[in-house]
Amino acid sequence: MGLGQKVASGALLLLIRKIGGQLINLVVMAFLARLLNKEDFGILAISSVLLSLINSFTTSGIAEYVVFYKGDDQQQRVNAAFWLNLWLSLAVAIAIIALGPFWAEWYGSEKIYPLLLILLIHFFFDMSTTVPRALLRKELAFRSIVAISGVAMSVAAIGKVLAAFAGFGVYSLAIPQAIASPFLAYVFFWKTGWRPSFNSFGLSYYKPIFNYTRHLIGGRFLSKMVNEGDNLIVGKWIGLEGLGVYALAFQLANLVSGNVVTTVGEALMPAFSKMRNEQKRMKEAYLKMVRNLGYISFPLHTLLILFAEPIVTIFYGERWLPAVLPLQLMSIFALARSISSPTSTLFNAMGKPHISFWFLVAFSPMFLVSIYLGSFYGVVGVAVATTCMRLVSSFSMMAMAQRLINSSMMMVFKELVPHILMFFGFALSLLFYTMWFGPIPVYMILGVPVVLFIYLILLRSIFYSHLCLFLIDIQQLIPNPAIVHWLYRGLWIKRA
Repeated sequence: MGLGQKVASGALLLLIRKIGGQLINLVVMAFLARLLNKEDFGILAISSVLLSLINSFTTSGIAEYVVFYKGDDQQQRVNAAFWLNLWLSLAVAIAIIALGPFWAEWYGSEKIYPLLLILLIHFFFDMSTTVPRALLRKELAFRSIVAISGVAMSVAAIGKVLAAFAGFGVYSLAIPQAIASPFLAYVFFWKTGWRPSFNSFGLSYYKPIFNYTRHLIGGRFLSKMVNEGDNLIVGKWIGLEGLGVYALAFQLANLVSGNVVTTVGEALMPAFSKMRNEQKRMKEAYLKMVRNLGYISFPLHTLLILFAEPIVTIFYGERWLPAVLPLQLMSIFALARSISSPTSTLFNAMGKPHISFWFLVAFSPMFLVSIYLGSFYGVVGVAVATTCMRLVSSFSMMAMAQRLINSSMMMVFKELVPHILMFFGFALSLLFYTMWFGPIPVYMILGVPVVLFIYLILLRSIFYSHLCLFLIDIQQLIPNPAIVHWLYRGLWIKRA
């Protein structure tokens, strides 16, 4: 199997695992949303923000360095990366323990500090697997990552429901992961067979590692400020209950894109690193990934926008209906986020993480100011500000990426034309329906297969050649010829 096929197959496996895990999590959250209140979800969100911000300021980029580096002293550098990551993780733990009480007091909830300590257990063991997971990624051993992480995710999801029924309240959202994380860490070390050396901590390698990661650290921290800044502002100025509604809408809107972003990064980083001196190959790989992401992201986000109210009502209950409009708005930016997901990976693989960093330096203040102004209009106002600013961010980053690979936004647009036209068509249909008949009733969720069928038929009828290119890519990932045969037959396409 060639490099391109390995990457595509790995990306598909990771995406299936992540989306499968999120679907399990969706069902679990459906139970938890009825057992816990909105404030509990807000408490979890604001507790996770502090941990995420401090972590991004310390350990970011170490996994990418392990994947990126090639040299005769690779083993020594990998060992140094492990110990550096461990020391930085300990620094994060100390910072959380010290700052946690002040964080809880600032947001006015005594539940925040104990929850932070529980989250810290999972964080520490998760960070300990940074190097083993990076080594598996470097060897494109995605099946192992999928199998191990998939089992752990399923066990933790079931544990949340059991803990909630047992009466652990908001802590049920964190306890199962804290219990499962040591076992997950053991399995990753066992699978790779790699062990750190206790004879040397590799102090002399810390400087070159930092030279690579410093822009990643800055970029990730600023990216976290963008990704979490809305939570900080909503939690303080709208309240933890409002944050619970906003966090739920954000999570649902990013159900697809959140998994696509991490999956694409994990799968493409090793491949882009190998072809970083071959601009033509990298351009072809980038545009091909954008085209294929369109077939995943556009239909699913279209469904989220069309059926937001039935989805929220069925899975979470009527008390969560205030999340519907924010969900629809943020699904628009989540779509752009998904399509632009290869961009940061491209910068990192080409050894130019400073591009993302300096862009975020300029963008972050504007984003946070817009979120603050949006908060005067409640959760919906924040959702509008988030969507507008993140769309600007995604398109700007994509435009800069095209210059590096001698491409253009017009070429990107060309790959997405079929989906863009149909997205606006379905969006206008939703607008006209609600204007004439009011909100979409719950039973209309049964129409999801019909919408998907119409989407595919329109693609087949109007954009036949574009769909054929996608199927050619897909058939390389599916080892079973019978599945490929029925896929072509189901779409009435003659196989080349």
